[in-house]
Amino acid sequence: MKKYALFTGCLIYQRLPHLEAVSVEVLARLGIKIRRLNGFTCCPEPTTMKMLNKMVWYALAARNLAVAEMEGLDILTLCNGCNATLFRVAEDLKSNRRLRESVNKVLESVEKSYEGKVKVKSILRVLYEEVGLEALSKSITRPLKKLKVAVHHGCHIYDELSHYDDVKNPKVFKSLLRALGCEVVDYPSEGLCCGAFIRPVDEELSLSMVREKTLEIRKAEADCIAVLCPTCLIQLDVGQVMASRKFNETLDTPVLYLTQLIGLAMEMSLDEVGMKYHTLKSGRLAEKLH
Repeated sequence: MKKYALFTGCLIYQRLPHLEAVSVEVLARLGIKIRRLNGFTCCPEPTTMKMLNKMVWYALAARNLAVAEMEGLDILTLCNGCNATLFRVAEDLKSNRRLRESVNKVLESVEKSYEGKVKVKSILRVLYEEVGLEALSKSITRPLKKLKVAVHHGCHIYDELSHYDDVKNPKVFKSLLRALGCEVVDYPSEGLCCGAFIRPVDEELSLSMVREKTLEIRKAEADCIAVLCPTCLIQLDVGQVMASRKFNETLDTPVLYLTQLIGLAMEMSLDEVGMKYHTLKSGRLAEKLH
């Protein structure tokens, strides 16, 4: 299997280090080799920085790509936002020589240069394309047959997703979950934003989006929500508690990152996959694992 430079991003590093730990463990069990490189910085964030100064956005991302390129490694991302930035910048700099030259002039100040050789892949893509459904299914020792799961892709994965899935009716994430034995349930707002980036401007609207989504998920009788993004995880985990207080009702569907579910299917415990660090309690999942 191929070796990748692991790009965790700021949020996992600062607030959700258990997602890095379980992801590294799961990847190792599946034969994916990773390296943690010194020198990575913020990706940077794919919306605000891009709007404020697009060249700075390109240059900061290109510096990260250059760090991986110096080691001859492609990048594996654990965060949708990081993937959105690094994937798009890598694609643009590979196809646009003039842009790459302009960015490299900026990088001269930090003694870096980027030649456009690095590929950026999300953990979703690596699991699907390099591990594959058959190998993933064979790796599990505790099929999650009792678990009904609702998926939430997150907005920022769709740029990359368009290269290997149908963005209007995505199937890859669900196929990976089914390979674990999960029953995947559908719900009307599946493709809608979690509302995280609206919260600083309009908290009530942000929480109402959490409420709408999780009420639909409850109606679909899902036991948990599967996500690919740390921002979405926090929004749907902490956000349910905040929405419960705001709207005076109980919203309590556990939220798990993809590799946490894979870890559970590999007979790791709820504590070992880091559920003890989530705001919503996972006790209701315990009976589904036996």
